[in-house]
Amino acid sequence: MPMLVDTRDASPFSGMPGVLWAYRFHADGHADAVDAGAMAVESLLASCPAHGWMWLHLNLSDARSAQVIAALPLPEDAREALLSHDTHVSLQRDEDTAYGVFVDWQHQRGVELGADAGLRGDDDTGWLHFVLTAGLLVTARRHALRSVEISRRRVNAGARMTSPERLLEAITEQFADAVERATDGLASRLDHIEDRVLADTIGEERRDLALLRHQTVRLHRPLTAMRRVLKQFEQRHAPEGEHELLLAAVSRLTQRFDDLDGDVTTLQERARLLQDEVAAKLAERTNRHLYVLSMITALLLPPSLVAGVFGMNLPGLPFAHSTHGLALALVLGAGSSVAVYLVLRRMGVARST
Repeated sequence: MPMLVDTRDASPFSGMPGVLWAYRFHADGHADAVDAGAMAVESLLASCPAHGWMWLHLNLSDARSAQVIAALPLPEDAREALLSHDTHVSLQRDEDTAYGVFVDWQHQRGVELGADAGLRGDDDTGWLHFVLTAGLLVTARRHALRSVEISRRRVNAGARMTSPERLLEAITEQFADAVERATDGLASRLDHIEDRVLADTIGEERRDLALLRHQTVRLHRPLTAMRRVLKQFEQRHAPEGEHELLLAAVSRLTQRFDDLDGDVTTLQERARLLQDEVAAKLAERTNRHLYVLSMITALLLPPSLVAGVFGMNLPGLPFAHSTHGLALALVLGAGSSVAVYLVLRRMGVARST
């Protein structure tokens, strides 16, 4: 039975609508949870320490979160990106502000987030909206997201995040880690299926391969979107000024997603080739069964004809008054089968398989 998620370490915010949690990061990277319910947005941002920064995480399912976003010192395009219903990956930069949408897996209620937790078959895709400035990272979502929750727990456990860019990279790396664990699990399952196919013990391999290919497609689509957007952002912008850290993080993530996409593509190709081999083996097995059935039919047809002739019960039937008539009819039927077999063998039809 799955264990319920322990939320005792969550900060008890109640006053600021739409804010799920807020953290104040110091210059050395360690964080303090802030009771955002006890202060306004302006006071919350003013409490940021020197050379530090803030992380706000909002629940877009709460319509009042728009009030908080409107009070934040952000460009209008960045606010629209936070509140949008976009379901595609994007990453934009407007002077000293970067904003966009990244993909993540939804966090299922009642599922414990362990270090070795892999993806389940019913995991859905979620979307993380974010805005990043020099001293502020604002993230928002409509459904609970796995990578964000894991990153929050790491921050609570004392993980040091020296910049908003590093935290955003850490969240994205959690998504990549989940994909990597899922890829390793799929590779092990594919190896097991391949062993059974090579041993010619085919059972439910077609169904298993179809399910495996479906799961690789689910992994491949978000990876392709992340790779494309990160690579385009890296090509459009040079690593200069305040965005040097962001470009460095984008470069590392691009390399990571390139590797993961290559692994998933290899899995897809192996699964497709193995599915073709399974289909060929099943077709060969079916042909072998049809061959045996055809041979049995061909060998039994002449005896059936003999039995039919002697069963007509008409005058003039041979062996009708002979005491050895039954034996002679049986010999005639067997001889006809042997004759047909010799003819088929001479024609090359009755060759061994």
